[in-house]
Amino acid sequence: MRIQTLDERHLRIAVGLALESAIVNHVESVPLVSLLYNPDEGRIVELHDRLMESELHEEREIAIWLQPAVPQSTIVTSPANLAAEMREMETLMFYLISRMGTYQSDLNYWMNYIANAHQFLTDGLWIDAKLFLSRAVQASRAPSVEELKSSPSVGREIDIIQKATASYFEEVKGYPIKFQIPEERLDRIVAVQGIMLDMMQSYQGPGKGNDATRGIIHELSSTIRHLMERDRTRDSLKQELTLILDKMKDISERTHSETELEGLRGFERRLLAEIHSLWLVPARSNQAQGSV
Repeated sequence: MRIQTLDERHLRIAVGLALESAIVNHVESVPLVSLLYNPDEGRIVELHDRLMESELHEEREIAIWLQPAVPQSTIVTSPANLAAEMREMETLMFYLISRMGTYQSDLNYWMNYIANAHQFLTDGLWIDAKLFLSRAVQASRAPSVEELKSSPSVGREIDIIQKATASYFEEVKGYPIKFQIPEERLDRIVAVQGIMLDMMQSYQGPGKGNDATRGIIHELSSTIRHLMERDRTRDSLKQELTLILDKMKDISERTHSETELEGLRGFERRLLAEIHSLWLVPARSNQAQGSV
């Protein structure tokens, strides 16, 4: 398939979302940092294709977040029909779980992932549907589930549902995902995302950061997604970022380490520059939606 040239900022945003996922899930073997600062469509596609075939949900999740930067597929089965099938399977699993005894907990996770994926698919939130179906695939392959497949009473049903789960993910993972972000917000998103990712690498992990810095990171992640939404005004976005900046300053005032304080002050200056920049860009009516 021919690779279409995308705005480099779209590539960086997609890679940034993937890197955020990798940091949260402690996936360290994926070369995302180099792609973030030197985005290359061919390398992104290669990485996406490799990770999407991984046996690990955490690696497939990274691939899902990369999808806005890769060539798009076409829908084979309508979302409505697929959601209806998943709803039927959810009902079957509910009755099956009542016969599982000590295995109920494992199967309940699997069913809940299917139920959430079904709802997200119905609502048109395809990235969320993909993420939950990927989790459902992982839950369906748990050792306890494989053990149940040898049961003469439920083995056949478990095998059928396991194969159906894999087929649903195989279908949904190809649903097209595309950013629709206003041109005037692309630079702001890239910059705020850069602040968040640098904070994640500085403060997340064993012995790093605290609840306060992790709270800042969580709020920045939410604001990045709000920057993509068309109904978020510049005033509301400025207010969000200003509140985050105020919380950063509160943390700085309680920080006694000169090294940590220097890092926090640097993040504050960068965020303040983005708050000011929001007022320098003329308002437009472009849509900022998508499945993220």
